Amino acid sequence: MKRLILGSTALAGVASLANAAQASDGIKLDVGGFFQTVYQGVFDDKGNDDFGNHRNTDRFVHNAEVWFKGNTTLDNGLTVGAQIELEGENATDQIDKSFVYWSGGFGKVQIGSQDSVIGACPVFPPGATANFSAFSPASWGSNDPIGSNSVCTDAVGTGNSQSIKYTTPNFGGFQLALAYTPSGNAEDYTQAGVNGPGTPTTPDGTPHHIFGAYATYSYAGDGWGIDWGGGGDWQAAFNGTPGVNDGRSAFYQTALNLTFGGFAVGGIAEYYDLGGSNNNAWVAGGGASYGIDAWTVGVQGSHGHYNGSGLNFVPDPNGSRDLNRVILTGSYQMGPGVLLDAEAGYTWFHDSGDASALTDNNRSYHAVDVGIGSKFTF
Repeated sequence: MKRLILGSTALAGVASLANAAQASDGIKLDVGGFFQTVYQGVFDDKGNDDFGNHRNTDRFVHNAEVWFKGNTTLDNGLTVGAQIELEGENATDQIDKSFVYWSGGFGKVQIGSQDSVIGACPVFPPGATANFSAFSPASWGSNDPIGSNSVCTDAVGTGNSQSIKYTTPNFGGFQLALAYTPSGNAEDYTQAGVNGPGTPTTPDGTPHHIFGAYATYSYAGDGWGIDWGGGGDWQAAFNGTPGVNDGRSAFYQTALNLTFGGFAVGGIAEYYDLGGSNNNAWVAGGGASYGIDAWTVGVQGSHGHYNGSGLNFVPDPNGSRDLNRVILTGSYQMGPGVLLDAEAGYTWFHDSGDASALTDNNRSYHAVDVGIGSKFTF
């Protein structure tokens, strides 16, 4: 009889949880997004052997995204939700990210196509605007061969691949994010084994079993504050390419920001320990900003040092390449969801190696750029 009573009590408890979940409102998706537009002029050397050769002096750039997201909190306290991000300007990868999540007193769990711990870039130095930065912005004003200095890059094959990410609750300002990506070749429906029979394929050059960990700390004092972050992404396995200088990689990043009233200053750095010999790179820099009412002015600078042929650099095994950029920015918040910004930047590149792809005339490159832009958030 005692067992029967205990069993009945347990069944009643399970039934009450089920009823609590059923009594909650269902998930209703909201629609939002943004649209960024830039007009930019780039002034560099247009000689026959220069990187500016056959390049236009000005251009328009835009970047748009529409997202669908929603969540609901069940009567038992568990919050569940989903988010789908639709690219407005990318014909080759129409869906940017898509994931579901569960959150509560235990923290938050996300599963799907998403950034890993570094790509989420939880701490970024001040001085940038919606459109302009010294670090891989939507609009990079230079025709240099590297492209840009990035400090928010997940380990190769991690970004937007199918993964699971867990974020702890906030403990006195501290939080920890952990991520696991089974395959660096598993983002959308085009790869074998993604939402189809079997498991993802591992062609040559594909990493798998990628782990990420990133810690953050935030403190808001009386008129001042601090934000810090640091962590890394590690590839535990890599399907190498015969005859190619590659292998398992590990990326590390850290950043620190300080705020004092309307003034902010900070720095950031990322180290790329790429597989293969002499394939490493690093990027470091920082910025400052001052805001009053709807106006913000800022400055940022970055330096990137690149060895070998990793990260899509132009191969140069006999030396290294350096890319530098400084930028002055200003922005004005016209109203809710409407921002205008502007920039003036200077970029210079130097190659110290002996790459056959370069002539003596283009081992160094300089560019000045100016731009105006807008961002509509809806």
